[in-house]
Amino acid sequence: MSLNFDVTRVREHFPSVIRPRAPIYFDNPAGTQVTGAVADGVRDYLLFDNANHGGAFATSTRSNAMVNETRAAMADFLGANSPDEIVFGPNMTTLTYGLSRALGRTLRPGDEIVVTRLDHDSNIAPWVALEECGAVVRWVDVHTEDCTLDFESLAAVLGPRTKLVAVGLASNAVGTVNDVSRIVRMAHAVDARVFVDAVHFAPHGPIDVAELDCDFLSCSVYKFFGPHLGVLWGRRELLERLPAYKVRSAPDAPPDRFETGTQNHEGIAGTLEALHYLEWLGNELAPAPVHTRRARLLAAMHGIRARERELSHALLQGLQAVPGLRIFGITDPDRMGDRVPTFSFTLAQRTPLEVATHLASRDIQAWNGNHFAMTIMETLGLEQSGGTVRVGAVHYNTHEEIDLLVQALHALT
Repeated sequence: MSLNFDVTRVREHFPSVIRPRAPIYFDNPAGTQVTGAVADGVRDYLLFDNANHGGAFATSTRSNAMVNETRAAMADFLGANSPDEIVFGPNMTTLTYGLSRALGRTLRPGDEIVVTRLDHDSNIAPWVALEECGAVVRWVDVHTEDCTLDFESLAAVLGPRTKLVAVGLASNAVGTVNDVSRIVRMAHAVDARVFVDAVHFAPHGPIDVAELDCDFLSCSVYKFFGPHLGVLWGRRELLERLPAYKVRSAPDAPPDRFETGTQNHEGIAGTLEALHYLEWLGNELAPAPVHTRRARLLAAMHGIRARERELSHALLQGLQAVPGLRIFGITDPDRMGDRVPTFSFTLAQRTPLEVATHLASRDIQAWNGNHFAMTIMETLGLEQSGGTVRVGAVHYNTHEEIDLLVQALHALT
């Protein structure tokens, strides 16, 4: 499918990418660029449909319809059974804290929560906070040589008191894609629920909550070409049963019972446009006409996954050619399907900040630090020395941009 990938046409959808003297965006793991239609959707909502919900007048009615349509589109993006399983919120972190608070009300002292040393702190801190409810936190270790989860460690911490396992679909720090289906099977075998942080994977490949068989999954729209908005999916029966923190006037049925206060309607409007872009891409990449939104979105994400494997190979080959550069994570060329094109590295005799500053001087945007994944940085012994440099490609990046990145790194050596 990637052989039909016209990156020039793709880039035309992203004004920031093709504007004169545009930087090279390898800071994508912290947030991607948006399409022109996303910006127009936010603008048009604010100018013409800006209203709160529940009114009998036209702008409120149109706003309601837009939110409902976006919820249905997000359900298709994630493979959910119903739009009512889609909860909107400010960001993944806030939604996860809300869910952890609700789950905490069902726990008894001694109940166990499992987290991993590979995850973003947004999928660790909300669950560790349940210690104040008497929960016991168990940790899954990491194979430091390739930054993959230790499944023997996972098996050792699962037991009859395990109530929830929190795991990432992909690591935002080192790019590892976890075998979540296997984790879910292991957790469900001890009657535990599974919460999946899909924030980092969402721009890189297809998500199917039914296939994963998880119980909750979160993502952030600004990571897949849209505005700042968080999304939580949960099994309907669990969203109905968990004791949500809500005001008395909020509906008792999901998803409203988990959506505290007035939502970011303009962000939701932009989200719909981001999904429309992916539908367009799916139509472009599909080998035959595509008749359903879910099928178009799947075609887009499968195409992106194939395209980005090529970018992963190019990044790996280029980075490994730089003297003194050490990559953390999977570096076997035959295992590029086990990672996304997010690479963390250090460079001998240079701090991560020095490297990122040098790249910025050449209009190449890259992150340095712990990337809010402090635990894996501590595990790798990198936290005290400034973490890593992180570069992350998405489907609008090019091989030429990778070449310029590698040239800039060679200049430092």
